[in-house]
Amino acid sequence: MPKKTLAVIGVGMMGGSVGLAVKKRKLPWRVLGLGRNLSRLKNAKKIGACDEISVDLAAVREADLVILCTAVSQIVPTFQKIAPHLKADAVVSDIGSVKSGMADGISDARFIGGHPLAGSEKTGAENSRADLYHNATVALCPSEGSSKNSLKLLTQFWKSIGALPLILKPDIHDILVAQTSHLPHVISSAFAQLITNLNHKDKRTAKLLAGSFRDTTRIVDSDSKQWAEISTANQKFLIGAIKSYRDMLLRLVNKIEASKSPEAEWESFFAQARAGRKKLL
Repeated sequence: MPKKTLAVIGVGMMGGSVGLAVKKRKLPWRVLGLGRNLSRLKNAKKIGACDEISVDLAAVREADLVILCTAVSQIVPTFQKIAPHLKADAVVSDIGSVKSGMADGISDARFIGGHPLAGSEKTGAENSRADLYHNATVALCPSEGSSKNSLKLLTQFWKSIGALPLILKPDIHDILVAQTSHLPHVISSAFAQLITNLNHKDKRTAKLLAGSFRDTTRIVDSDSKQWAEISTANQKFLIGAIKSYRDMLLRLVNKIEASKSPEAEWESFFAQARAGRKKLL
C-alpha cells in the first residue's frame, strides 16, 4: 500500500517528536518537514524526524495530513498561506494550546484544532522524542463546520502514535487548560520572581533553596515569548483562573488567622491537596 504524506510545518521539539513517533512505529506515512529555517530543517532530517524537507510551503500540495507546529500567533496566518495549495480532501490540524480563536480565522471544514498535552521546557528538534505523545491526551476541537471525515482521520492518526484523543468544544478546552496548563506557568513564574526579589534583599536566600524550589519552578525555563503569546491568546480565561487561585489563597489565610486551631487547618489543607492529587493522577 502506498504511503500517504504527512506534512509537519515547524519541525521543532514538538513537530520533530511527531515525525520520530511515525518513523519509530513504522507507520505508512512519508514525513515532509516544512519551515522557514533551512538549517533547522536539515537538523530535523538528520535526527530522522523527516524523510524530506522544504522551505516552500506550497509543497503541502502533496500532503494528505498537515500538522501546524508553529507558534500560536502563526497558526492562522500559516493556514491562510497554505490553503490555496491544499488537496481538496487534505486534513489540517495544529498543536497550539489555545483553540477558541482558531474558528474566527479558519473557516475551513478540513481544519480541526488540536492540542497534545505533552511537551517540555526544551525546544529544538534535537530535543524531540519518539515517545513524547505516548499515553498523552490530545484534545481535538472541531468547530460546527468541521468535516467528520477529517476528525476521524485525525483521531486515528493520534491513536496510531500512542496518544489518547479527547474531543472538546474549543471554548471549553480553553477554559480548562487556562487552569490546568496555563495557570501553573504564571504561578511558577510568580514564585521565582518572589524568591529572586527576596534574594536581592538578603543574599543568604539562594543558599537556602531546596529541591522544592527547583521542582516548582522547572517550567519557568520555558520559552518566554512562546508563553507570552499563549497567555495573550487565552488571556480572558487565564485571568479568571488567576483570580480563582488568588481567592483560594485569601480564603486559606482568613481561615488560618481566624482559627483557634491553626495546625488542624494547615493539616486539613495539605491533606486535601495530597488526596486530590493522588486521585487526579
